[in-house]
Amino acid sequence: MRLQTCRRHPSAGRFLVTCSGCTQELYDIEQANRARAEAERAAKVRAALGLRDAKVRPEMGETATRVSRWSVRELDDSFARVGGTVTAQQVQRTLPHGETYTVVEVTLVANVSGVGRVEAFTDWDPADETHGFALPVIRALAA
Repeated sequence: MRLQTCRRHPSAGRFLVTCSGCTQELYDIEQANRARAEAERAAKVRAALGLRDAKVRPEMGETATRVSRWSVRELDDSFARVGGTVTAQQVQRTLPHGETYTVVEVTLVANVSGVGRVEAFTDWDPADETHGFALPVIRALAA
């Protein structure tokens, strides 16, 4: 067995098979490529759903393919753009000071070209937002 020295990373020391400096560079490049691909994916999803910003907000439960909408009206706008299937479920939310409340989470699931399955969701309180019953996205729940 003969130990080698890397021309790009001479300070990495001698090695048998792979230079630790080259291995780290490859890892860093792969991570950057993954992050760039995820950002491009998020931008495609958000553009298809009608959002202007491409920033994913993990604290809101978002991912590149799961997007929070501010209101049922915004969700309806996304529904008009991409169509899809609409579902609803009751969920418990917790306020920062610990109080909990129940709300209906309305979720739109659609296929976006070049991305695949995406979700857009919002909280809806039918008692406070009765205008929602007239929106196509809510009427699609009954269908």
